[in-house]
Amino acid sequence: MGIFNRAAKEEPIVVQQQQGSILCEGLTFKGGNLEGVGKITINCYFVGNIKTNDQVVVGEAGCIMGDIEAHSIVILGNVEGNLEAVENVHIRSGGILNGNIRCASLEISTGAAFSGECNMTASKKENNILHNMTKLEAKSAIRELTDKSQENNQPPSSITPPLRTTQAK
Repeated sequence: MGIFNRAAKEEPIVVQQQQGSILCEGLTFKGGNLEGVGKITINCYFVGNIKTNDQVVVGEAGCIMGDIEAHSIVILGNVEGNLEAVENVHIRSGGILNGNIRCASLEISTGAAFSGECNMTASKKENNILHNMTKLEAKSAIRELTDKSQENNQPPSSITPPLRTTQAK
């Protein structure tokens, strides 16, 4: 028997997605929702909502009329809608957002525009820790952070210090 008579063993095809999904300039997407796994880059006119477990990038030519829900969001183009990110939102120079933001971290570069409200939440890691605590344990942990920070004369890492104002003399 020759080697040609043997049953070939099929190997699974593995596709590694390096760039993610890209909607390029010149396209128009209206009236639908886009859900996926992996990075999504929008460089076109898009009407609808976007949801992914990874990053959404709105490129310089991107214009979105809808809400975005992702792990992280970067805006270089124009968005008219609400953003919800597990981690960070970054509005870069030239980026415009008209809508509300809910995220753990927000960065707005010089030359960017933002009109709306922002609700800063704990990061996913902090949420997991707090989710597994009882109310009493959470209060105790916050008290401990506050006490340690006062000993070191530094604000607690996850508690925002009160604003202090001084008057000119």
